[in-house]
Amino acid sequence: MRSMKWKLALLATATAAFLVGCGGGGGADQTSKRAGITSVKVIGDSLADSGTFKGIPTNGRIFSVQDSASEPNTLWTERIAALLGTPQLCNFFKYTGAAASPFSVVPGCSSYAVGGGRINNINPQTGAGASPFSITYQLQVASSAGNYKSTDLLLIDGGGNDAADLVGAYLNAAKDGGASYAAMAGTLIPAAALGPMLAGGQAGLAQVGSAYMVALADKFYASIKTSALDKGAERIVVLNTPGITNTPRFQMVLDGIAAAYGGGATGAGARAQSEALFKSWVEAFNSRLANLVANEKRIVLVDFYTAFNDQIANPAQYGLTNVKTPACPITGMGSDGLPSYNFQTCTAAALSAMTPPAGATGGSNWWQTYGFSDGFHPTPLGYQLLSQLVAKSLATAGWL
Repeated sequence: MRSMKWKLALLATATAAFLVGCGGGGGADQTSKRAGITSVKVIGDSLADSGTFKGIPTNGRIFSVQDSASEPNTLWTERIAALLGTPQLCNFFKYTGAAASPFSVVPGCSSYAVGGGRINNINPQTGAGASPFSITYQLQVASSAGNYKSTDLLLIDGGGNDAADLVGAYLNAAKDGGASYAAMAGTLIPAAALGPMLAGGQAGLAQVGSAYMVALADKFYASIKTSALDKGAERIVVLNTPGITNTPRFQMVLDGIAAAYGGGATGAGARAQSEALFKSWVEAFNSRLANLVANEKRIVLVDFYTAFNDQIANPAQYGLTNVKTPACPITGMGSDGLPSYNFQTCTAAALSAMTPPAGATGGSNWWQTYGFSDGFHPTPLGYQLLSQLVAKSLATAGWL
């Protein structure tokens, strides 16, 4: 099989030819006219957040390296909007941190995505379901001004934070006896079905995770249907959920599991078993979501999960030199014992001025071929790869 790098290079060439055929960089109006899309709206989490937390300590404009050469179109959503020649994306919600009303709004902006967004936002500290941290709430707000137009493109991602929450609650069972895990599961799984699973020992607890993620997919699709499809949206792009265990953050969590089991063969076995379980939960969500949208021609489901797995397994094919270590420097340790980072100070200039890490290539540009900016989020190159995947899906659907 020919390398994915070749495929992406071909896609990039085709995209460039498309733009040239429409008048090049100055032909944005012709580009959007040909595509039939004049407006892009965005729903999601940190992967799509165009500046909700800018100015808040430790936060940058985006969840990635700041001020790279790709600005102001670093995120996958921003790159797609630029490709289509639609207006520059800006965040609708602005985080203020005020106790009474932590968010203000920016009229005229069409990116409703908020870092930390969840499909099932059950944390009362973040406003639960009636909050911009809720992806279902974002969908409601986006459609509150009226029905979608035939020229709108809606880009949606979500599920990664929900999966991370589930894993965290499951691992916390050793401390709280499974109380938080059961409580989380109970928000989506009926009590009659949940009770027997919780009483089913280790196998039952694992089954709870899959059932929760299936129910999460149901909630996600129901919200998209109610707040987008039923509101006239004709072109919707939805990313499935990537494998969170691929990230440096969760690789550290898995290493902790191995250590807790004493390391060696026993620890390695526990680590592998846990990773397989957590992957199966994400796959349960993605499989259910794929079934739900299978016959819906107004939705393009992008297989981010498979592409992300391949990037980790075959980084060189994507121009990546490191998919294990974050490019941004560690600035502290969280209460969970995992590293914390400061996006406000993790700038392109600062990284280029650093002495490259041992084994890094590219001189002062060493960080430009890393896959992760921090323990959970992509570098500008990672976002570029995602945008290329989405552009390919749009082209296949005839929307580009």
